[in-house]
Amino acid sequence: MKKGLVLLLIVLILTACGQQKKDEPNKEVSGQMGEKTVVLTVDPVQKGSSVQFNMSLKNESDRDIEFTFNTSQKFELSVYDENGNEQYRYSKDRMFTQAIQSFVLKKGEAYDFQDTWSNGVKPGTYEAVVTFKGKAEGLKQITEKKTFQVK
Repeated sequence: MKKGLVLLLIVLILTACGQQKKDEPNKEVSGQMGEKTVVLTVDPVQKGSSVQFNMSLKNESDRDIEFTFNTSQKFELSVYDENGNEQYRYSKDRMFTQAIQSFVLKKGEAYDFQDTWSNGVKPGTYEAVVTFKGKAEGLKQITEKKTFQVK
């Protein structure tokens, strides 16, 4: 009887773990909702043997927008080489608080953030894909892509 309960518990846990939704970096790129427009930009800057990514989310709409997050992670940044192989991911080997958070981006204001890729940077052409993790009513997922060179 005990073995049956333990086996059932293991099956339930494994089933629950398999239901996790994965990030899809190639989702539709958009930041518009009716008259609301939000613009995400990324500017990769090589600094010696590392690349600093300066990112900004600007509210160009005529009203404030409230973003809600399921975790403390505000963005995802992935870097792909010319062959499409992922070379860097911001969230890899990081843990984020699992708590609902929100913040308001007032009209005309920008939310600036940055990250630095410093391990395994080699010369070549890369594509940075930034996804803002906040959700707002009527907004599709906000993503920006930028191709850049490392010398």
